[in-house]
Amino acid sequence: AKFIDNMDAPSSVVKTCLNILQKVPPKKTGLALGLLKDALASNPDALNELLQRVVDFPLQSAEDPVTNRLFLLCEFNRHMDSYRSPFSDTYVPPLSGDHEHLSDALATFESHSNEVWAAYTQLYYGKEALGSVYVKEVANASFLACFLVQKTVENDERLAKGQWNSAHIVHVGNVVKGSAKYRISSTLSIAIDPTSDTCVSALVSRETEEQHKVSDHHAAVHASHLENIGKLIESIEIDMRSNLDVVTIPKTREVVTGLRCQGGAAAARPAGIPIMMARPPSFKKKSGLPPGAVAMPGMGGAHAAALNAAVLKRAPKK
Repeated sequence: AKFIDNMDAPSSVVKTCLNILQKVPPKKTGLALGLLKDALASNPDALNELLQRVVDFPLQSAEDPVTNRLFLLCEFNRHMDSYRSPFSDTYVPPLSGDHEHLSDALATFESHSNEVWAAYTQLYYGKEALGSVYVKEVANASFLACFLVQKTVENDERLAKGQWNSAHIVHVGNVVKGSAKYRISSTLSIAIDPTSDTCVSALVSRETEEQHKVSDHHAAVHASHLENIGKLIESIEIDMRSNLDVVTIPKTREVVTGLRCQGGAAAARPAGIPIMMARPPSFKKKSGLPPGAVAMPGMGGAHAAALNAAVLKRAPKK
């Protein structure tokens, strides 16, 4: 805390906090972030910037009392000690008194985003996965959006427990001359427990910034934003998933094997990855769809191994 207090620029403070979070075991990210919040209590600018770039992991969920649907919890839908459901605008636990509401345009965008994201999540991660999207108005920008996914696998024949948490915080810039800038802070946390007393985990973060065209028609601006964001997140997740499979996990296996090679044979690849994430659907538009619609094709009956291979095949060429 003293080291952080000695820094003047909020950007330097945030960079230091992000470096700290990178070195913390993924299962303790939430605890570490809580301690950093306390340390930044006297620096609200840095704290606000940090919370716009990271999310508490592992994600927690609550049930909407109106729709009986589960939704994920984070700073983007938090007000005091309550959390807002994106489905009914209801807070859990209930809030007393008035609270801020999204504008009609952003509320519609959030609702549409949750519909698309729910379909994307189920096709990409399976029916057991849970996804939520939250939108927030900010100064000097169009808006902020947070796309969350969590999937938990328990008592599988290949592992005792596995959990995938991912968050994409999207800073959408104002539309200028028919285009907008998108800055995405992506974080992926995966923890695999092959047995009840063994855990293999990884935390991957990435910053992406791109400029994309946006529809000139006022009514279709948010549909353009959703299409652009969807394609960006799809590409980012494929690349991060490939990085896990090709770099992070093999490197862990190499270190363990270097310490002690069991029977002279290379250790088997940790189980659980193929069932945590499948081949993503495409966000590209198809002819015949109404303006602003997003195609969400099904994946068919391919097995996890085939899906895994398809994901890696679609990864960007280096």
